[in-house]
Amino acid sequence: MIGESRPGTAPHRHESWNYWRPSDSHIVELGTVRGLDVALPVHFHEEDQVTFVLSGRRRFVIDGQLFAVAPGQGMHIPARTPHHSLSEPSEIVCINLYTPAGAYAARDLISDLARQWRRVGQIGWPELTTIAEDHRCVAGNIPDPAGTLAGTDLRETVEQAAQRAGMSREGFSRRFRKHHGMPPHAFWLLEKLNDARRLLRRGEPIAGVAAETGFADQSHLGRCFRRVFGVTPGRYRAG
Repeated sequence: MIGESRPGTAPHRHESWNYWRPSDSHIVELGTVRGLDVALPVHFHEEDQVTFVLSGRRRFVIDGQLFAVAPGQGMHIPARTPHHSLSEPSEIVCINLYTPAGAYAARDLISDLARQWRRVGQIGWPELTTIAEDHRCVAGNIPDPAGTLAGTDLRETVEQAAQRAGMSREGFSRRFRKHHGMPPHAFWLLEKLNDARRLLRRGEPIAGVAAETGFADQSHLGRCFRRVFGVTPGRYRAG
């Protein structure tokens, strides 16, 4: 069961992320986080994200706008939307669902999670996946607003990508930032990290994932992965 903290238990001083991949669902993966230091830097996911708060508060920043999510409330972050989260003064417990882009009716899913939470004060994994599957629809594709800008070879420099696009380096970077909310190098790093997530979910060896996704070595992947996603590649892969 996922529920509120037991009375008298001390708050976790560091965030604790855990991931599961349900075998009987179209959900890509489920995650939980519990703690105080739940801040993550700007990142995005290839999947839609639904966050539902069980206790405490989560705050996200998207395109400069602050969103606060209270207990019993949820938030939908569409696939490939840059966002970051903030640390909180009191312990939070929340769940994340990562689903194929456009494949679930997120608003209705959040409403039913809230209804379950109000009714019994907790959400078990069976109820969570059942509620989610009740709102599965035909999977869609999120169009890339930057067109070929995001389809750059991740081994290219910004200057090479700009030349290929027939633009100046500065013009390319400005247009890229306007469409994606971040500079090219930051975006391409997150693309590589999302590729690493996909390979790790398949159980690929961490060293092989680092080499395939263009990181200098396993340690380099580990540092970047832990900073952006709050968990080491090994722990994520074990999920």
